[in-house]
Amino acid sequence: EGKSLMNLGVAYYSLEQYQRAIEFHQQSLEISRDIGDRNGEGSSLMGLGVAYYSLEQYQRAIEFHQQSLEISRDIGDRNGEGKSLNNLGLAYKSLGQYQRAIEFYQQSLEIKREIGDIRGEANTWYNLGLSLENLNRESDALGAYRNARELFQAMGLDANVQDCNNAIERLSQPQSL
Repeated sequence: EGKSLMNLGVAYYSLEQYQRAIEFHQQSLEISRDIGDRNGEGSSLMGLGVAYYSLEQYQRAIEFHQQSLEISRDIGDRNGEGKSLNNLGLAYKSLGQYQRAIEFYQQSLEIKREIGDIRGEANTWYNLGLSLENLNRESDALGAYRNARELFQAMGLDANVQDCNNAIERLSQPQSL
């Protein structure tokens, strides 16, 4: 029942019906807690964080992702830990706290590499590049975008490769005064 509710939350999220997604993730969370399913609890919390992020309620998203991170660490779920760290980075980036975002992205990158999550690693490199760019650390951002591009190319994800190329080109243009 809890997993079905979580899957309904994911489906409504995909339909961009975030409030409905939250309702289902909340129900899934309650069941997971009732039966002591720590993995389900962590996943439900992450789903809530993602939905609140999409509603631009970044502080709420951070609260849920922080709880999800704690559970992932408690139960040794490295994949969940990496995702939670990346999601925290996204939320802090959206709040304009780029240095804090970078710290979360770097922690996420370590885990993504360790567990062999190439797509997750590529996405995190790209997100890291955006935060570095916002701090005017152009050469570091270029390196991050190039790392992301290399991984996206290896996976044949042309649209993501193009996003990286656009970012690299943007940073390579001479800056006007």
